[in-house]
Amino acid sequence: MKSCLRRFVSVVLLFIVIIGTSTFNEAQSEPWKAYEKFIPAETPIIKRHLRGAWISTVVNLDWPSTDTVKIANSEERIKKSKEELIEILDKAVELKFNAIFFQVSPEGDALYKSKIVPWSRYLTGTFGKDPGFDPLAFAIEEAHKRNLEIHAWFNPYRVSMNTNSSTVSSLNIEKSVYKEHPEWIKKSMNRFVVDPGIPEARKWVIDRVMEVVENYDVDGVHFDDYFYYEEYEGELKDQDTFNKYNNGKFKNLGDFRRNNTYLLIKELSEKIRSAKPWVKFGVSPAGIWANKKDGHPDGSNTNSSFTNYDKSFADTKKWVEEEIIDYIAPQIYFTFANPRAPYGELASWWSNVCKGKNVHLYIGQAFYKINDDTDEYFKGSNAVPELSRQLKFNMAKPEIMGTIMFRFKNFEDSGKQQAVGAIKNNLWTTNSLVPVMPWKGGSAPDTPTLGKLESLSKGVKLTWTDNDPDTAYFAVYRFNLGEKTDIVSDESALRLLTTIRKNRSGVQEFVDYEISNADSVYYVVTALDRLHNESEGLAVSTNQSEYFPDVGMKYSWAVDAIDMLYEKGVIKGDENGMYNPGVNTKRGDFTIMIVKALGFEAEFTDNFADVKPGSYYYDAIGIARELGIVKGDGNNFNPDANITREDMMVIVVNALNKAGAKIEKADPKYLDNYSDAKNISNYAKEAVALLTAKGIVNGFDGRINPKGMATRAEIAVVFANVLNKIEFM
Repeated sequence: MKSCLRRFVSVVLLFIVIIGTSTFNEAQSEPWKAYEKFIPAETPIIKRHLRGAWISTVVNLDWPSTDTVKIANSEERIKKSKEELIEILDKAVELKFNAIFFQVSPEGDALYKSKIVPWSRYLTGTFGKDPGFDPLAFAIEEAHKRNLEIHAWFNPYRVSMNTNSSTVSSLNIEKSVYKEHPEWIKKSMNRFVVDPGIPEARKWVIDRVMEVVENYDVDGVHFDDYFYYEEYEGELKDQDTFNKYNNGKFKNLGDFRRNNTYLLIKELSEKIRSAKPWVKFGVSPAGIWANKKDGHPDGSNTNSSFTNYDKSFADTKKWVEEEIIDYIAPQIYFTFANPRAPYGELASWWSNVCKGKNVHLYIGQAFYKINDDTDEYFKGSNAVPELSRQLKFNMAKPEIMGTIMFRFKNFEDSGKQQAVGAIKNNLWTTNSLVPVMPWKGGSAPDTPTLGKLESLSKGVKLTWTDNDPDTAYFAVYRFNLGEKTDIVSDESALRLLTTIRKNRSGVQEFVDYEISNADSVYYVVTALDRLHNESEGLAVSTNQSEYFPDVGMKYSWAVDAIDMLYEKGVIKGDENGMYNPGVNTKRGDFTIMIVKALGFEAEFTDNFADVKPGSYYYDAIGIARELGIVKGDGNNFNPDANITREDMMVIVVNALNKAGAKIEKADPKYLDNYSDAKNISNYAKEAVALLTAKGIVNGFDGRINPKGMATRAEIAVVFANVLNKIEFM
């Protein structure tokens, strides 16, 4: 991929000895000082940050290896190719990446089944030869198993890496654009390219991309920086294209070219959003849009010979401003000390461009330069501190939403292992979720249910259920007992154990091998859709009902009460065996529970007018009415209405009196326990005071919420307290 490997001549830092103040000398020796606000001493903890890496297939840079491509036996070659890709993806997980950018079309070719372009030469060594498997389908399956986003990376216009005779011969095959559309082909930088100014060629690029979007479950489409790519302006020799297609619209070739790249991006963006709105579309241009010194007032304070606007003829800033891409990942392949293109200047410039826009900013990082570049700050003892500064800057600067490393195999380089260690042990020590793009749609799935913990000989097994079709994966957080639950703040990343792709079954599981005593911790599980919108959490601990799988840690305060009442036959579950602890309780259901809890019996001949004979609560309400425990509104009881907390307490006290409980009136001062006591109805004040005095009710957070609806969990606790704390004659 990256243009910077060839386009930029590395600049040796000039150490100028100038007699001046110590402040001036310090500024020269520490060029990042101006940005130290965003370079904290400690690595920031951040919950959402895209962490990606490019996987290059062109000339077999990252995958598959040249040795594997040469294997004569097809089965062995396929097996080895898959093993190498799995090794890459496992390494990505180990380094806590959450996205990969997989090169699927480096030269007008395909690493996928295509009706438009031939198979890539980098799979078998022969252009157009079927590799015997579908690399993109395999990459998607394996990436998603590991819950990695996968973006299909295209080089839109490149047709070959050279123009020698053997390459020309290899290009004369079926589906090759070189053979089928020779009128589109130009030479530039000793490569064959497609002329971006030809409308039919632009459609060819779009059709190639849409073939992948429509047929593969990719998370994103990615373009790199190869738009107009010339050693010198005019090398492409597209004046005839300008004459044919300009139609008097633009005064010069430069504006015509910039419009061509704009149309490609705009038209493709519209097609992707129409076909699959959730698929992201992003571009990774060279790091500099334009130099301010070259007559661009909105440009950066840089001095580069290669810019997006003037050399690639790609107005990338306009693409952000019009929000026709979902993310931009400028290749800022320089150090803070680079005199022509300082990292801090460029990252800040792009931050300002993207601020307030529905476009994420990810920074393309020059990992390949570490100990392989002339810039002193990429070498030796300076390398890890410089990498640390850049990654900390990316995490601390609010507008920067992520980092993409170029390129993956460089993580195996012997001269870069200290940098790899810094990433693993200091910079990316916590897991991170991919940031949400609200403009892409989607919504948080339903909260998982039915959590359960099981101690194993090695570790703790956590299971839960999820039947929401929008759930793509889960986040699992672990807390020590007594710790406050927090799955929202950046600090929650410290508790984020892992993310797990949803399996096809409704029942999901995770084994935590780091914990041996399940009683010392609790877990929170959330569900996320493919655009990373996160549900509320399901808390799971060993404090779980023995009888109802939906009564877990969230209702730990009610577990003992619910289980006791079930054992006494006071309560039962629904047809699915669930207690539904958070559901509000109907007046009829509450009456059944109070009659069962205190064992009331009575003969009755009349009932409320709205309590129909044969209804499941008919007998219980008739008994309670006969004994004076419940009263209606006139001749109606409203059995299907939810019961309020104050009505519940009045009925409980009536029942206690009827059952011969040893209770007396309570001092009204007990109502002072509640900040909302003024909301208690006069008819209920005595009951609230009495139950408070007896410890039957105590409110929540200093409030009694008298007119709020009582849930099944709350009522179970009240009944359990009655049975445990009240003496009867």
